[in-house]
Amino acid sequence: MNQQPDNQTSTLHHGYTLVELLIATIITSLVVSIAGYGVIAATQANKRTEAIAARRHDLSRAFDFISNEIRMAHRINQSQLTKATNPSSMSSLLTSAGLNASDWTTPVLYLEIPITTQVPEVCPTGGPNAGSPPPQPAAYDQVVYDIRPSTQDWLAPNSIYRYGRVPRSDGSIDPCSDPVASDTLVDAIAMNVDTTPDCPTPGVLMGTGGFQACVNGNQVDLFMRSRISEFEIHRLSSTATSRSGNSQPIPVLTAVQQPGTNNVDLNWQWSGSTNGVTFEVKKEITTTAQKSKIKTGADSSQSFEMQGSPGDQHCYSVTAKVGQITSPESNKACFTQIANPIN
Repeated sequence: MNQQPDNQTSTLHHGYTLVELLIATIITSLVVSIAGYGVIAATQANKRTEAIAARRHDLSRAFDFISNEIRMAHRINQSQLTKATNPSSMSSLLTSAGLNASDWTTPVLYLEIPITTQVPEVCPTGGPNAGSPPPQPAAYDQVVYDIRPSTQDWLAPNSIYRYGRVPRSDGSIDPCSDPVASDTLVDAIAMNVDTTPDCPTPGVLMGTGGFQACVNGNQVDLFMRSRISEFEIHRLSSTATSRSGNSQPIPVLTAVQQPGTNNVDLNWQWSGSTNGVTFEVKKEITTTAQKSKIKTGADSSQSFEMQGSPGDQHCYSVTAKVGQITSPESNKACFTQIANPIN
């Protein structure tokens, strides 16, 4: 009888073929790709959600900021001389306020916001316009909001821009600061809207697309629309009312120095009541800090000769008084006294 050796076995060893390895590699790659695509898709969806939320937040903050400035304004779409009665008259309004109307594409709101902090005669050292009188007008800030196409740095199609001094963190305005032009407040403002906002007479509808305002005296119905995604328009609307209204006129002073002389011709305009009004003209020589009242009366023009030393700067301003109420001070007109004037 044949016997096999005890130390031998019949075990067979099998390896992986090249085809099996290739199939395993393909399956593994597919699994990893699908998992990676899912992670990327989830990340992108989360970023889109965050971006949409950020746009909503930005629009709400801009809406609240504009509404708050409307509440602080003592004039809305109205200057000391005129008011906007339709969109085409806004240019005349801005011009009457001493601004360059061509600086804005589609102006929607013009606000005059009183400066509640003390206005210094000369701006202090270390701040804007140090050593010089505050920029005019010093009694209030002029703010213009307009809508125009977004630049390449901002989201299309439109942006809301603001002109005016930048408020401090507490909301107050530095009278020595200069206005900032074309300051972008918020972008991604819609080009078109599905319905035109309702603005019953005597309200005046200003603006276009996603930024419109119905102005009725000291009340503004504000409408904002933002294209926060390809398929979604975010809508905001509310009513803001000025606390002080358009009730306190301020004289507007224009002046000219006759060429080669120290003679100054002053003229001022007043949109308030002419019944019993008296005007007070003040002069300040900034080089010596000397102040004086040089005229009181009902006339709206006067000529003066500057008296002092060559190089002195003479600044003139006007206030109006009706009964017991005195208006805020007008804009200032300043001139430098010359030596050897023409006789």
